[in-house]
Amino acid sequence: MGMRNLNISIISCLFTIFFVNSIQSQTDFIIHKVKKNQDLEKISIIYDLDKNIILKFNPNTEIKKGVKLKIPKIYKSDVELESNLFEIQDSTKINFESNPKNLIDNITNYSKKKLAVLLPFRTKKINFDSINDSKELIKNDKLLNISLEFLFGVQMALDSFSNYGIDVDLSVFDTAAEKSATYELIQENDFTKYDLLIGPLTSDAFEIALSSIPSDIKIVSPLSKTNLENINIVHTIPNDELLFNKMISFIERDTVSSEKFIISDSYNKKISDKIKKIFPNAHQFFSEINDSGVDTRTMVYDSLDSTFVKGRNIVFLETKDQGFVSNITSILNSFVNDTVEIVLTTTNKNRAFEGSNISNYYMSNLNFHYPSINRSISSFKDNNFVKKYFSRYNSYPSKYAIRGHDLTLDLLIRLSCGDLDTNNLNLYQSEYIENRFRYVKDSDGRYRNNSAYIMKFQDLTLIEIE
Repeated sequence: MGMRNLNISIISCLFTIFFVNSIQSQTDFIIHKVKKNQDLEKISIIYDLDKNIILKFNPNTEIKKGVKLKIPKIYKSDVELESNLFEIQDSTKINFESNPKNLIDNITNYSKKKLAVLLPFRTKKINFDSINDSKELIKNDKLLNISLEFLFGVQMALDSFSNYGIDVDLSVFDTAAEKSATYELIQENDFTKYDLLIGPLTSDAFEIALSSIPSDIKIVSPLSKTNLENINIVHTIPNDELLFNKMISFIERDTVSSEKFIISDSYNKKISDKIKKIFPNAHQFFSEINDSGVDTRTMVYDSLDSTFVKGRNIVFLETKDQGFVSNITSILNSFVNDTVEIVLTTTNKNRAFEGSNISNYYMSNLNFHYPSINRSISSFKDNNFVKKYFSRYNSYPSKYAIRGHDLTLDLLIRLSCGDLDTNNLNLYQSEYIENRFRYVKDSDGRYRNNSAYIMKFQDLTLIEIE
């Protein structure tokens, strides 16, 4: 039997199972014993939690040394998928103001919009007759959780879009994260009736869908970069070159006199040399190579001793190795004093700069700057979107839910301003909860989002610089 459009009863059942899992998971805690000099702000950073969430589960509790706090596991961001699929980042603690007004003022097309969302639910694996059997599967299926959260965000976007008096038909399809299932799905359904296809999420399924659908249908890559060159792809994730250029441009505009340094491992020598060409007076350093010719991805204190000058020192760190980031940030931090300022930056903030081995204190002390495709809301408690989301789904929105909302709402508004290919309004930059969009066609006719942020780690908090 072929794949088909997921009907309302199946989606409702998935929602129900997800909610049961979420509610029960909220009683699953880890215990944190407060250490000396730890306040609520520092604890929230350790667990990547909003302070109000910690207070909610520890009412009337004084935060002081020795006190034991309950930390709900459901909110702890310690899951990293072993895939290059999910590239949006958790970058917290800034304020936002939704600002798509230039687009909204130009809405002219009030006809019903039709969207197809292709997500890897893998419903064939779920026993819908037993919630108890299904909830364990959903709990451990990262891809299914991401799909559900993204879909929740899409549903929220439709609610927001309804304020403009335009109807939307939404169809949800299960790609099962399989090539064969995706091909079968495309063959058995008429996708020419949709204005846009959002997804699939996985790279293999996306490639199959792209090669199988009619050539005049736009297909949106929602959560990851793709190297596919088809002009029908809507590239919503800014590419590495744009992020590189944004970071370099930001440094070039710095009016404070500074010395510049480039530290990298041998695997990132190409990017190091590229930066050196832009800043020819920069000092280049590489990780140590052992006697066997293997890059150890480490440096020692003496390698950088007496290197930094009084005043500002800007250090580019280019690597994809978490151990090397931990090693270098520890060394750099030891050089910071009242007369020596070190500004750490990178042109590619990847997962090497995250995780339990990376000190948030060091990152803050080093004024860490990086280019990012997204930001994050400052307060779950006071945010209207979060309140509505929690009221509907009884959980706080993940970055995937917020991405689903921002991306879908923006595309619907742009569709209502005219055809995506010919509409000059695509040059308008819109900004929502965590994401901003401005689409530009490159010389090959590819349709790309070229909006990004510069983020800075300051006082143990991430702030938006531009």
